[in-house]
Amino acid sequence: MDLNDYWQENKRFLVTVASGVVLFVIGTTIVDSLFRDELRSQRRTAESTASKLRSEPMYTAADLEQAERENQELAAAVETLSKRVAFAPRDAFRFDAAKGSASNQYFANVARVREELLTLAGRANLRLPEDLGLPALSPTRDAEIARYLEALDLIDRAIRLALETGVERVDKIDIKLDPKLSSRQGVGELERTRVTLTFSGRPTPMIEFVRATQSPEAGEALIVEKLDVNPRGKGEAQEATLEAVFLAPRLNLVEAEVVEP
Repeated sequence: MDLNDYWQENKRFLVTVASGVVLFVIGTTIVDSLFRDELRSQRRTAESTASKLRSEPMYTAADLEQAERENQELAAAVETLSKRVAFAPRDAFRFDAAKGSASNQYFANVARVREELLTLAGRANLRLPEDLGLPALSPTRDAEIARYLEALDLIDRAIRLALETGVERVDKIDIKLDPKLSSRQGVGELERTRVTLTFSGRPTPMIEFVRATQSPEAGEALIVEKLDVNPRGKGEAQEATLEAVFLAPRLNLVEAEVVEP
């Protein structure tokens, strides 16, 4: 088959292909003429930026010093706030594995505090629950024992303040550990152990008690979550009930990992 025959049979296809090539060349020429300068400018900018990134530091020494200073200030603020929020048990109520088993520490502290408080309450004619709100079945897990010891510390402080301010009756003491303590998700950043004390009697001593729990003169202030006062009676026979919910919080903050440059 010669070229003339091939042309006759395929001229439509050949014309279409040739037209496409011509249009492509024309389009490329137009695009190049319209955007050549902008493309070259963008390439120069990209190359310049890449060169700076390779040769120049992103942050100066002054930037680093400022960041370190701000980090120190934030760390100091977190420490201050943590001390104000977290409950700090006294050494006698702090679980320490070096002192022996957790159960032995628990029983020793419970026996000591119960004897001291019931003796003081008897002398002051203060009615006080003998169980101090502790569970009938002693805890066995170390984590629970540690929390109950902290709650016992809070109760000991509160009852001694109640004795000093002349509170007449402590009707009920209730301890609630954070329900998330035994969950798979964990307690999160803030764990709350709640101690509820219910008082009754003349209102004035209870008002003084609440004031004493927040007085710096009494030592570390107790963290109050809720106060519920209900008066009853009139005149000289007026009495009231006070339900005070105190917290013994624990902070479980995760320190950020510092990545060296």
